[in-house]
Amino acid sequence: MSVRTRVAAGAVSILILGGAATPALADTDVPVDAPVIAEGSSIVSDELGDAPSGGGEILNGVESIDELNEELDLPGQVDGPELPDEPLTGTEDLSSPTGQYCGSPYNFVRITKNLKNTMSVKYSTFVQNKRSSTMDWKFTTKRSGTTEIGGSITLGGEAKVLWLGKIKTEVTASAKKSWTSELGVEAYGKVKAGKTVYGDYGIKREKVYGYMARANSNCTVSNKQYMTVWAPYREGWVISD
Repeated sequence: MSVRTRVAAGAVSILILGGAATPALADTDVPVDAPVIAEGSSIVSDELGDAPSGGGEILNGVESIDELNEELDLPGQVDGPELPDEPLTGTEDLSSPTGQYCGSPYNFVRITKNLKNTMSVKYSTFVQNKRSSTMDWKFTTKRSGTTEIGGSITLGGEAKVLWLGKIKTEVTASAKKSWTSELGVEAYGKVKAGKTVYGDYGIKREKVYGYMARANSNCTVSNKQYMTVWAPYREGWVISD
């Protein structure tokens, strides 16, 4: 059974993320070039501990042959509440049908719901402990990949710019148009006798739901098009057993 199935089924998981830090988010941040130690439910950066030592054997991760998951569930993620659809505002202009004037027509986007985030997996690995005692394991990313801003419908150049700006302003400032994962990022931990530990490394995607529309000069709205949109904003390990 792959880690993706286990995580989706509610297995205990550890989320170890690297990349740009965002204070508003509760995830533990670890620089992408720093190894991490995962044991039980704790997450500790390499500033607080060293890699397994003592001369004992370390189980190195074996690359999974499963198809990589573009929509890996992340621990603790839930959909946010529906947000109110605020009306457009403008200055008084009695010559317009609504008594308002919003200026020259323009396109805009609006987020109406913040969806639970997922991760686009770029490297998947595991270790199986066939010994009768607990052993140390080490995972190291050996493949890389890129995730770009996208949506449930095809986004044009203007739409990508508008959505990225909205996500950066209202959700997370670390969102990017494109993100390529790092190679050589390590994670350490322990695996109990007879158990298997799985690791997925990838790029976390901020996901929102909303619409793109046209604002007319009289403050009316037309051409609403609802869609789900995602933007990459962090990378890291998801560890599960």
